Formats: sequence, structure tokens, C-alpha cells
Amino acid sequence: MKRGYGGVAIVWKKEINENIKELIDGGNRIQAIHIQQRYKPICLINVYMPSDNKNADIKYKDTLAQIDEMIEKYNDTHEIIVCGDTNGSLYRSSTLNDKILQTFCKEKCIGNTEKCPINETFYHQNGKSKGQIDNTSDHVAVILTLNCQLKKIREKATIIAKPKWADCDHQIYKDIINKDQPNLMQKSKGIIEQDIRNLEKLLHKAGEAAIPKYRRKVKIKSKGKAIWNEQIEKASKQ
Repeated sequence: MKRGYGGVAIVWKKEINENIKELIDGGNRIQAIHIQQRYKPICLINVYMPSDNKNADIKYKDTLAQIDEMIEKYNDTHEIIVCGDTNGSLYRSSTLNDKILQTFCKEKCIGNTEKCPINETFYHQNGKSKGQIDNTSDHVAVILTLNCQLKKIREKATIIAKPKWADCDHQIYKDIINKDQPNLMQKSKGIIEQDIRNLEKLLHKAGEAAIPKYRRKVKIKSKGKAIWNEQIEKASKQ
């Protein structure tokens, strides 16, 4: 997926990868994805609009024109969501970008601008001037919650099955341990961690020789968020 422009990005959990498809529409300021759900799919458009600099209105209108093309293309088949950094306001009209954005939203019936907060955040000491402080950001996320029915991919978990001690040849197991244990003691340098690792290797060596399918790896589909569940428990005993 192409890189987001100006700090905007689209991220999602791997478990819903099957539902996501990149849309290549728009220029470098636009990211878009198709989100497949049970009913009407979603077209999510993420945009970084040009800032209010000299001659920026041309670029601003051009980017909105690209969004307009995408809306026309996907309007009949998708639910459309437009988000990102608009570098324009749906409330005030102090810049040209503000006016262009508001006109565009009204023409395309985008959003519900009546719900945009219009409370003043600054009051001058003269008691007359007031406005919104909008040249800074606390980077608090604007959240939109949707009730979607997506298909989740269950990741496969690999576990090592428990040894089948009932099938163990105990004599072979004992013989290997009794044979290698003296060498293990002689090689010890008094480092507990190393001694434990060497003992573990010896036990695995004996297990591989005496138990059929020792430390067999089993792949299962994970269930839920739990690290250990009934499926893993059952598979580990196979």
C-alpha cells in the first residue's frame, strides 16, 4: 500500500486482512481501501489536503476533484467514508480552504456539518472578540465506531504435543540417562543455567530415542484471544 502523505495512514489488524483491499484511485495525497463486510462494502478514503499557503487553492480544488471522482465511482456500490487532515474547517469561513471545503461537502452531501462543534474556545479581554483556537492540536483521536460484520482469519498456532509416556520404552530412556549423566557431571562448571540446559538436552535425547513421535509439532487454528484454550489442550494430547 502506498505511503500516507503528511502523516495520515490506514492501519488494521492482521486478522481482518481478508476483508481489506487497496484501492489505487487518487493521487499521492490520498489513500483508500475497500472493506468487505456482510452487506454493502465500505470505501474508506483517507486524505491529506494542501495547507492554506499561496496558490494552495488550486491544489486544494484538485485534490477535492480526485475525491469527487472516487465518490462518483463507488457511490452505488459502497458506503463511503472520507477522513484525514482536511486543512480546512466545516464551521469557520476565515480562509479560502474553509469555503471551498464547505461548498464541496454541501454539494456532495458529505457528513452532517450541523454536528460540528461551534463553541468558542477563546474570548478576548476586551469582551468583544472571540473565536476558536485552531492553530494547535492535542492529537486526540476523532473516533468513528461502525457496526460491521467482517470475516476474521484465525491464525494457526504451532504447539509441541505432550510426550506419550504410555508408549515410552522405559529401559531405553533409563539407559541413555545413566550412560550420559556422568559426563554431564564432569563437564559442569558450576554455572546453574548452563547445567540446566545440558540436563534438558539429555532428557530430550532420551525422549527422542524412547518415545514415538517425541516433541511432535501440531498446527491448530487459534480460538479467541486466549493463549491456551481447549483446542490447544486437546491437540497437545494427541
